[in-house]
Amino acid sequence: MKVEKERRRYFRINDIIGITYSALEGGEEFKTGIESEASMPMMELLAEVDQNFNQVTNVLWHEKPAIAQALGLLNRKISIIAAHAMQTEDQAIDSYEDQMVNISGCGMAFHSTEKFPVDTALKISTVLKPSNIKLNFTAKVVGCEEGPAGLDQPFWIRVSLDNDNAGAQEQLIQHIVQKQCSQISGSESQPTSKVF
Repeated sequence: MKVEKERRRYFRINDIIGITYSALEGGEEFKTGIESEASMPMMELLAEVDQNFNQVTNVLWHEKPAIAQALGLLNRKISIIAAHAMQTEDQAIDSYEDQMVNISGCGMAFHSTEKFPVDTALKISTVLKPSNIKLNFTAKVVGCEEGPAGLDQPFWIRVSLDNDNAGAQEQLIQHIVQKQCSQISGSESQPTSKVF
């Protein structure tokens, strides 16, 4: 019997997040990161702490799941408070469209009204729920399939994060781990979506 090797590097979840996106034009400036330019040093520091915290919590999860979950919830609470404290007024969170996405630490997939050719560079801004942490990053389209006729958003876009988005990638991984912990503990129902 032939055993296929798993190709994915990260877990994937379906989740509802706020998202805006558009094609990145040649030479266009787009500030990537976790928050506005003024708060980037603090957010980079928090991302580094979160990375270390996640490594320790993952080890603890196998030995003491209740303690790991409690620490994860406390960390999530601190992230929510930090996001609200550093929220900028340049783009209101309400201006993001809430949408079901399939998300991992290295990319995401979502429905779109617009077709993007493979290798198109996109600028993407997201708001993770419920923490309201805002991420700005660039990604490359790796797939664009058209679904059944009659859908409001007939295209299924798959993107891969660019390599220079380490802070955003770390935040996505933390968000996914926190969502998985919530789903495992039964405190949150898992969103479902039809993927074609």
